[in-house]
Amino acid sequence: MPIQRFKILLGLVLQRKVRKVELKGLQLRVLTSDEVYEIHLAALEILDRVGVKVLEPKAFSVLKEAGANVNQDKRIARIPNYLVSEAVKKAPSSFALYGRDGKYKLRLGGKRTYFALPGTGVNVLDLETGKCRSSTLADVKKFYRLADALPNVHHASLAVEPTDISNPVASLYSILEGFRNTTKTIDGDSYGETGALDTIQIASIVAGGIDELRKKPRLLGYVNPVSPLQQSKEMMEGLLTYAKYGQPVIIAPEAQAGATAPVTLAGLLAQQNAEILSGVVITQLLNPGSPVLYGAVSTIMDMKEGNVALGSVETGLINVAAAQLARFYNLPSRGTGGTTEAKVPDLQAGYEKAITLMVASLAGINFIYDAAGSLESTLTASFEQVVADNELCGMVERVGQGIDVCDETLAIDIIEAVGPSGQYLTQKHTIEHLRKEHYLPSILSRQNRLKWEKAGSKTLRDVAREEAKRILKEHEPEPLEPEVDKELEKTIRKLEKKRIRFSKV
Repeated sequence: MPIQRFKILLGLVLQRKVRKVELKGLQLRVLTSDEVYEIHLAALEILDRVGVKVLEPKAFSVLKEAGANVNQDKRIARIPNYLVSEAVKKAPSSFALYGRDGKYKLRLGGKRTYFALPGTGVNVLDLETGKCRSSTLADVKKFYRLADALPNVHHASLAVEPTDISNPVASLYSILEGFRNTTKTIDGDSYGETGALDTIQIASIVAGGIDELRKKPRLLGYVNPVSPLQQSKEMMEGLLTYAKYGQPVIIAPEAQAGATAPVTLAGLLAQQNAEILSGVVITQLLNPGSPVLYGAVSTIMDMKEGNVALGSVETGLINVAAAQLARFYNLPSRGTGGTTEAKVPDLQAGYEKAITLMVASLAGINFIYDAAGSLESTLTASFEQVVADNELCGMVERVGQGIDVCDETLAIDIIEAVGPSGQYLTQKHTIEHLRKEHYLPSILSRQNRLKWEKAGSKTLRDVAREEAKRILKEHEPEPLEPEVDKELEKTIRKLEKKRIRFSKV
């Protein structure tokens, strides 16, 4: 080999190796390292100077005993820096959440991103009429079944509340339908001590006992600090209960820039960071090593309409910054993507969802809520939107996988074998690499116009609606074991009587 050619090849190999390393480390960022640290310092100063109002007595006492400076009358705890530092070190950098059978598993942390249904809407778009109506328990069941069938929806969150069931027992039947209709991971009810304890009791039946539930958590709890700088009694009760039983909890403020947080995004991030860190401190003081997710549901308030704007581009910016801060603390992250203010699956929904989901994923958010099915700032959920968004999630996931560059994928030998004027359709290399290299959509139309017109000129919404109906008609989730289902029914009846009796007192 001529020395000049050898030098060229060697140079190309070295360049290729450097480029591959750089691509592996590439993540979307909106903050420099110094800016991340500035927000960290600002949050510490807020916690130390301003403090957080903590309305749950035990959580307040835990902070007080650990060394926080407290104002008993105002229920404000000012948290010193060392408590934050110690808590962050104790919280795990990753953890596993399991489906009901203990086999399906999400490993939250690192570089993996998972997509979830929306959370606790109160309306649905009716699959038959297309009209918006209040959600029911039957809808809860259908959303779980859709999530169970769709490959790019990894977590079956409680998409809507069953408004046809009395509030004291609605969460019990929602959890039951979750365990019955999907083997994927589901949300728990962590609003208040009663809700948290009851759902832990239900999940322990599915898991095979409390000890097994601790080993393999089946419930994902949520804590939304009340911005600005408040931890409510009910949310803290849920956090303390879930931490006690080793169930992971998301700590995710829903601050609105200009309303419940400073209008500047840096100010919102500083306040949000303080709210999250205060929850992490409380969790780790009670149960060191308890799994938590650094979460964000924050966005801007649309000043023209006075409404939350989860489909805004600023939601994406906040998610990117939250991902960077979560990595700074070495905590798994939960963000929001696939969100829109659109009322129906239309063009606005498409571009707002694509932007917010793609940005959150490229930022490295580990767990993205609202990714499939949400409309109207998550107040409304749509069956056909879940199906359409499953496709979007698949495309976004493919982008996250990047481009694999190696001898096999560079395909120099194949190019040589085919030569000028050849074709690759019949090459074994094409068959072997097609599904890994190309995302193959299941409902998007790539037909030519003539073929599309002959098939009925259907829009994406038409096709998604038909597919949702097909899945709900044909897909049968793996059933619970009969004795487990029977025990769940029996337990929920008892808990229902207790809750109703308690609500009348």
